[in-house]
Amino acid sequence: MLNRRFLRIKALQALYSYAQEENPDAAAYRRRLLSGLEKTYELYLFLMAFPIEFKTFITEERSLETGKYIPSSKQIETLQLIIDNKAFAIIEENVALQSDLSKHKISWTGHQDLMRKIWMELKVHPLFVSYVETTPASFKSDKAFLANLMEWLIAEFELFESFLEDKYLNWDDDQILVLKTMQKTIQGMHDKSKSILPDKHKDEEEDIKFLKDLFDLCLENQDELMHLIAIKTKNWDQDRIAVVDLILMKMALCEVLYFPFIPVKVSINEYLELAKLYSTPNSHGFINGILDKVQLDLRKSDRINKLGRGLVD
Repeated sequence: MLNRRFLRIKALQALYSYAQEENPDAAAYRRRLLSGLEKTYELYLFLMAFPIEFKTFITEERSLETGKYIPSSKQIETLQLIIDNKAFAIIEENVALQSDLSKHKISWTGHQDLMRKIWMELKVHPLFVSYVETTPASFKSDKAFLANLMEWLIAEFELFESFLEDKYLNWDDDQILVLKTMQKTIQGMHDKSKSILPDKHKDEEEDIKFLKDLFDLCLENQDELMHLIAIKTKNWDQDRIAVVDLILMKMALCEVLYFPFIPVKVSINEYLELAKLYSTPNSHGFINGILDKVQLDLRKSDRINKLGRGLVD
C-alpha cells in the first residue's frame, strides 16, 4: 500500500514544510514524517470500516420500518438489499480487518446523524436506483455498488468529505492513495475472500530506511545539491524558481548520488511524475532539462556510483 512513490510524496511534503519554517527542527520533522505513515493506514482502515457501520445503520432502519403499524414492504425490501450485499458481508466478516480496527481503536460509533443524511440522499441517487433495479443482485453488482458508493461519498458528498477533513488532518494529502487502495481492495474481492487487506509495506524496514535516508540526506547535502542545480540555472532568476521545483530536483539528485541501488532513470522519472502532480504545468519540462544536464556532468566526472549492472543507464 505504502509504495515508493507515496514515500517520495511524504518526503516532499516534509521537506517543503521544513523549507517554509524559519528555524526548523529536523528531528521533529522526521518524527512527524514517520508517524504520518501510520496515520495514512489508519485513514484507510477507517474508510474500510464504513460499510460495516452503514450496514448496522441500515439494519436498524429496517427494524424500525418493520415495527411500524403499517410497514412499507418496498422500503423493507430496499433496505434488505444493502443488508444482503455480499461485498459488505466480506468486509464485515474479515478477521484481519477486525483485528486491525481493534488494534488502532478505529470506530464509526456515534455518527448516526451522518449515516442518516447519507441514506436520505443515497436512496434517491441514480447509483442506488440502478442497483435496486439490478435483479437479481450478483456478487459483481454488489462489488460495483460498494465501489461506486465510496467514490460518490468522497467525490460528491461534501458533508462526508468535510467530516473526514475534520477527523483526519492528513486527509488532503492522503485521500488519493487511500481511495485508490480501497477501490483496489474492493475490486480484488471474490465471493469467498478471506484475505482482503493489502500489505502495508512490501518490506517495512527497508521502506522506513528509504524514507529516513531520503529526508536526512536531502538536508545534510542541501548545499551541494543546490550548487549542482545553480550551475545549470545561471540564466534563471533563482527567486522565481518554484520552491517545489527546487525540492524535487534536489530529491532526484539525492537519489542519483546517494542511493546506489536505484537506477538513475527511475529516480528522474519518478520526480518528473511528481512535478506533474505537485507543481506548475511548465515544471515538468524545466526540471527534466536541468536534471538531464546535471546527470550528464555527474557521469563525466564519474560521480554516479550505482551497484549493479544497468543501474546507471
